[in-house]
Amino acid sequence: MPALYAVAAAAGLLVGVIGFAASYSTLEAAALRWGFGPTLATAFPIGVDASIVAFLALDLVLIHRRTPWPLLRLSAHVMTAVTILLNASAHGGLTFSSRTLSHAVMPVLFVIGVEAGRRLIVRAARLAEGHDVEGVPAHRWALAPWSTWLIWRRMKLWRLRSYREAVRMEKARTIYAMRLEQRYGKRWRKLAKPDEMLPLAMAAYGLSVDEALLIPEQEQVAQAERDRLAAEREAKRAAEEQQRKVEAKRAEAAARIAVLDADTSVAEAEAAAKARAAAAEVEADASVAVAEATAEAQAETARRAAAAEAAVVQAAAEVALRQQTAEEEQAAADAERAAADARRAAADAVLAADDAERRAVEERSRTAALAADAKRQEQAAAEAARAAADAQRAAADARRAAADAEAAALDAEALLKLTPTERAARYVARIVLRDYAGDAERMTVEEVAAVLDVAHGTASKRRAEAAELIAGGYTG
Repeated sequence: MPALYAVAAAAGLLVGVIGFAASYSTLEAAALRWGFGPTLATAFPIGVDASIVAFLALDLVLIHRRTPWPLLRLSAHVMTAVTILLNASAHGGLTFSSRTLSHAVMPVLFVIGVEAGRRLIVRAARLAEGHDVEGVPAHRWALAPWSTWLIWRRMKLWRLRSYREAVRMEKARTIYAMRLEQRYGKRWRKLAKPDEMLPLAMAAYGLSVDEALLIPEQEQVAQAERDRLAAEREAKRAAEEQQRKVEAKRAEAAARIAVLDADTSVAEAEAAAKARAAAAEVEADASVAVAEATAEAQAETARRAAAAEAAVVQAAAEVALRQQTAEEEQAAADAERAAADARRAAADAVLAADDAERRAVEERSRTAALAADAKRQEQAAAEAARAAADAQRAAADARRAAADAEAAALDAEALLKLTPTERAARYVARIVLRDYAGDAERMTVEEVAAVLDVAHGTASKRRAEAAELIAGGYTG
């Protein structure tokens, strides 16, 4: 193949060079006769013929830059006609003669060579960019114009680059429609389920039979994914709400601890004030006792003669001293009780703080357990979604396998040129083999009548014929 390319390139270049040289010499001689000077006569053929190459080259550059300008190629075609007319009229005018034809054929060869090169470059560029499209054969347009128009329209609308692929898709849709007609009868378009009509409805959008049949399954998978994401968002929202509740409880516990600390400080201050008051009272009592003793001593010195009065005063002083001692003991007991109350309050505050911390730890453990449960539920939902997707894919594979087997059976029946009655019997036999383990009696006559859309008596005959086929070794 590379050698063939080299030969084609060399031959095309040689034809182009010869055509350009012949056209150049013809137009140069004609330009001298038409009044051009020697210099312009030499440049005139180059301006005419080279403009074709220049316009086509610029057209290729703009196509490569994805900014095509159709006027350039049109100008190249106009200059092609001009150079052919000028070469033809260079000797003898525009008359149909061998002389005129001989001068016109060389620029035609030159232009053909340039156009061939342009087509090759455009083709290579389209292949490299993945835009090459296989055209519809001309004989198909002549033999089946309407169906060919539908295929061509679908290829253009939905960018189907392969004609063979478009034909294969059309054939698959035709077989699918025939199978629906066999299943539901003449009114199959009204009796078939919406999902079964999807391949025919989506044909206008460039989808194959398998792609259209997978649409419901893809929608189910997408819905399962959306449900999973919604469950994840709900679980996350619940976890955040639970976290907010835990934070609120933690703040409440901290506030309670602060209140207990404040109460403890107040109790300690009250105990200290009571102790200072008791000390002041004791000091005052002591001062009174000293003053009383001093007065008593002075009275005893002044009234030495009044012994009876001194005894009475002494007895009174002893009673006062005992009362003072009792009051001091009572104040000490009150201070001790206040200190004990303060210690109990502090112990209660410590116990409350421990309870709050324990509750906070329990809340954190409960939150962690809830998060773990939510994560396990998410994993279980994801595994369920994957299992559902696998089951759907397996069901789709089974349906495709059944469709392939049915299509193969139909092709085999078409090759055998069986009658409609024989085809119906074989169709029932395949259903019995597939759904009833080869036991024709398990398939009721009503089911056969519904499948074939025939009368009860005809359905009984077809079931009997199917049983005979299976007994004779028919395996579908």
